[in-house]
Amino acid sequence: MVIGKQGKTAMLPYDELIFAVGKSGIDFAQSLSNNYKLPTEPKSVQIGVRYEAPQKYFQKLIDVSYDFKLYQKFDNVSLRSFCTNNNAAYVAVEETYGDITYNGHAKKGEEYRNNMTNFGILMEIKGIENPFEWSRDVVNKLQFGGKGLYYSPSRIVSKTSEGTDVTAFQIDNLDGVRNIMNGYFEYIENFIDQMNKVFNFGDDWGIYVPEVKYLSPEPLVDYNDLSLTEYPNVHFVGDALSARGITVSGAHGIYVAESLLK
Repeated sequence: MVIGKQGKTAMLPYDELIFAVGKSGIDFAQSLSNNYKLPTEPKSVQIGVRYEAPQKYFQKLIDVSYDFKLYQKFDNVSLRSFCTNNNAAYVAVEETYGDITYNGHAKKGEEYRNNMTNFGILMEIKGIENPFEWSRDVVNKLQFGGKGLYYSPSRIVSKTSEGTDVTAFQIDNLDGVRNIMNGYFEYIENFIDQMNKVFNFGDDWGIYVPEVKYLSPEPLVDYNDLSLTEYPNVHFVGDALSARGITVSGAHGIYVAESLLK
């Protein structure tokens, strides 16, 4: 079905359908999954913080890789740095389901240079029942006065590229965050402590809480061609299958295209 002018609809027949609606179409993909009662499997929780510090501490690593990756793995929890921004790096405020969360971006142009680095520290937590609902509940509790939270041993909330304060409520300790995250926050604290041993930033850092990636239950597919188990001529690609980033999404598309050409 396609929607045309004046909201008129028409049926569009197909032999094979590649469903690749991108991040903005995740809710659409979820509605189709619900409407057609597709078999699904739950995804892991993806939650953490947006870390920020002066770039000088990471410069040797940045000289090798601008978007560097740091990893740490435990039995049911793994952590990774995510979406590194340097040079003119600013924390980005997002509103998801009515709650404030944080990401990052880097402006182009020397007039925006602030010599800061920011990146996400995301935990992937396995084994949580109803991970989507669990994440929503935690994120909702990590709000104060319509803002997310900011903590630093020595710094204050940073400025946006427009020169205003990043929307965040500064807290003087992490006790409340530890309680809300049900013990998982200690993994992030350990991650920061381990980084400190390598990069020696001391107390010169801050975190914006939370950063989150909501992953809805994923439709079951045949991994030979990413086709739905219930509809073998419909192929889910990219964010529809909870892909992380454009590289994986692009690989999905190529993989499906090659399977159809064989």
